[in-house]
Formats: sequence, C-alpha cells, structure tokens
Amino acid sequence: MADSDKPHLWEKKVSIVYADCRIFKVLKTRFRHPVRKSEGDFFVIDASSWITVVAVTKRQELVTVRQFRFGIEDLSLEVPAGVMESDEDPLESGIRELREETGFVGEGAELLGWIYPNPAIQNNRCHVVGIHNVKQVTKTHWDEHEEIETRLVPLGQVADLLAGGEFRHALSLCALQFYFLKYPL
Repeated sequence: MADSDKPHLWEKKVSIVYADCRIFKVLKTRFRHPVRKSEGDFFVIDASSWITVVAVTKRQELVTVRQFRFGIEDLSLEVPAGVMESDEDPLESGIRELREETGFVGEGAELLGWIYPNPAIQNNRCHVVGIHNVKQVTKTHWDEHEEIETRLVPLGQVADLLAGGEFRHALSLCALQFYFLKYPL
C-alpha cells in the first residue's frame, strides 16, 4: 500500500466551545488534511471519561442495574457505570460507582481494559473495572436523576441474556466482553 493510500493524521487548526451542555461540551473544531490541504469543521463531544464495573459475588452472580435512560425513553439492563471525577483513578472510580449505585463493595478491583465509546464524535474513554467477591454493605447514594434497581444474575445465565437481547447498552456489552475474555465461563 502506497503512503498516499494510507489515512493521515489531520492537523487541528482551531477549536472553540460551541455548546456547554452541563455534562459535556460540544467543540467546533477545524481540521486540515496534511496532503490535500482541504479543511472542514467537525463537532466533537468533549466529555469526562466513564467507568463500567463488572462486579461478581462469591456465589458467582453478576451485579446488574436496571434504570430509565432518557435517550431511549425506556428501561435498560446494564452493569453499574458512571462518570469519572476529573482527578480520579479508574479503580477508585469503579469502586465508588459500584458502592453509590448498588451499595456493593468487594475485593481485588482490577482494570480489565478501556475503549473509546465513539471516536467519530467523542474524545473520552470508558474504563472497565472488575471487582470480585462483592457483597451489599451500605445503602445506595444515587444522583438526583437516578432511580436504580439492582439485580443479581447468575454468571451461567448471562450468555442467555446476551443472546436474548436483554443487554443493549453498548458499553455494558464491551465491559462483559473484557470480563469474559479474562474469566471464561
């Protein structure tokens, strides 16, 4: 493949905040192709990094949450997840989110991986944390716009739920993929 056939890194010319939407900003960024010299304006969602947590009890049950999602105007079955604080380590964030959303805590938190949620229009990462031997030890501490049902699902039933379309949240699907690659059933 000739160099001219390979994709290039575009040069960022200028970036401005186009909209401040409370939990993210929309940037209007002008990029220039380094060879063709063509330019264009692109809109990028500037968001904090996110965390997803695959938490498993001693009885080999997956901690899941079911909650209303405003984007789809419906309930969604997911693994616990949330927004990382700007100065927070992914492991700390995963432990915090699990405790806040479900009241569960556990042992041996580990970073299983990370992904770009949608690199075409977003600049953030989503980290995946695994936590073992979790148990419920405290009350939940939801944000004012959260209302969460916690469900324990035997690990042996997760594949059937995936095949049946019960999990539709892409980041939860990625988190479960990272977990089951490391800990196959």
